[in-house]
Amino acid sequence: MNNLSISTTFLPDGKSLYDALRICDSLDLQSVEIGSNHCFERNYDYINDFSFNYLLHNYFPIPESSFVLNIASFDKGIRDRSLRHIIKAIDFCDYIGGHLYTFHPGFLTDPKGSNKSNKNYDFQWDKNQIDNKNFIKVKELMYRTLDKVIHYAQSKNVTIAIETEGSLNKKEHLLMQRPEEYIDFMSNYENSDIGINLNIGHLNLAANAFEFKREDFVELISDYMVAMELSHNNGYEDQHLPLCAEKWYWTIINDIRFKHTYKIMEFRNTKISDIVKCIELFNKEYHALQIS
Repeated sequence: MNNLSISTTFLPDGKSLYDALRICDSLDLQSVEIGSNHCFERNYDYINDFSFNYLLHNYFPIPESSFVLNIASFDKGIRDRSLRHIIKAIDFCDYIGGHLYTFHPGFLTDPKGSNKSNKNYDFQWDKNQIDNKNFIKVKELMYRTLDKVIHYAQSKNVTIAIETEGSLNKKEHLLMQRPEEYIDFMSNYENSDIGINLNIGHLNLAANAFEFKREDFVELISDYMVAMELSHNNGYEDQHLPLCAEKWYWTIINDIRFKHTYKIMEFRNTKISDIVKCIELFNKEYHALQIS
């Protein structure tokens, strides 16, 4: 399966993680990314009932009182709470023997919450917060938090990565979308400190928003890539749809350099039958590339 993993986000928001794991188990999957859209639960002991290779993502374990994680927030309370959550997630990843914990790099403004549309999974934003003069300060706050996260993850021997961001219509609210941001990031950290989780859907949006070539971006960050979040979109909205045949991203997914990179299918509100079809497509595309 070429390190293929399924994110548990395929279920509607607010469902139990157990429901997702039970379905993944019925599909005889080997690797699962525990996603961020589940309900709060006090006990996850049932995770030990399954024999998956686990990856952990961003907002999990789900906090009892919801908030939007932002490690670069101007609000020190949000920033500190985000750091505490990430530390808890690293501990949880260590506890279950997780292979990787990935998280978002922060935002230029604090989102108001999740988007309620099932056609676009961007956050909701308040345009009145925008002040691009704050970009340098926000970046400094992000790095300050990352320094602490990296130090703690190394003490636990847990591999971590930030996820690439991207939005077309709300690009002014996000960090870590443009190539130059990653040049700066890589000048601050070695790939042994922290990796990069390439979100294919976000890359499509960011490339359209800032007019750079997707392939050039992948080449830039290739030495840092430890995972790929895979979904399809129309280039305008973050739709988190299943992958389609003969699209631009297959050459990247199946690049021999990324043979050992986790490939994570991160779909939303997706039928099990469509996941099965996408797994079959994944194997077909991979096989076709190998014999071409």
